[in-house]
Amino acid sequence: MAAVLDGVLSVFRSYQRELVCARCGSVVAWVQLRPFRQPEVRHISGPDVIPMGESLARAVAQTRLSTAQDTGRDPLFAGDPELDGAIERTRHELEYLNGQGGEPVYELLCTGCGSQHLRSMPHLSWMVRRAPTGRVPLR
Repeated sequence: MAAVLDGVLSVFRSYQRELVCARCGSVVAWVQLRPFRQPEVRHISGPDVIPMGESLARAVAQTRLSTAQDTGRDPLFAGDPELDGAIERTRHELEYLNGQGGEPVYELLCTGCGSQHLRSMPHLSWMVRRAPTGRVPLR
């Protein structure tokens, strides 16, 4: 009963957390959730991160995937292991977007390793509210 009540009350609390890259452990952004206000996501370099619509995020991911696949067909880049990882990560992004139901998403770029993390606002809120510490890994 206490866990259910705590879950309901968590919507009315303010949270400030660091979003941390799952690949390298660098801080990617800060997020602030406040009751009855728009969430604020600020990139480590300073500017606010603006959410993009799910359809735009899907178009960007599909463009990245087709570009990476075209690059993979080039004999100069055919054996590049990072290219295979980029294709796989982009496929995971598209799968992630399929399960988000049209919610706006944030694209968070890690300055440490260059990885990209897509997170919808409901998913980001869920991660932040359930984080045991002030650092939230973007898995």
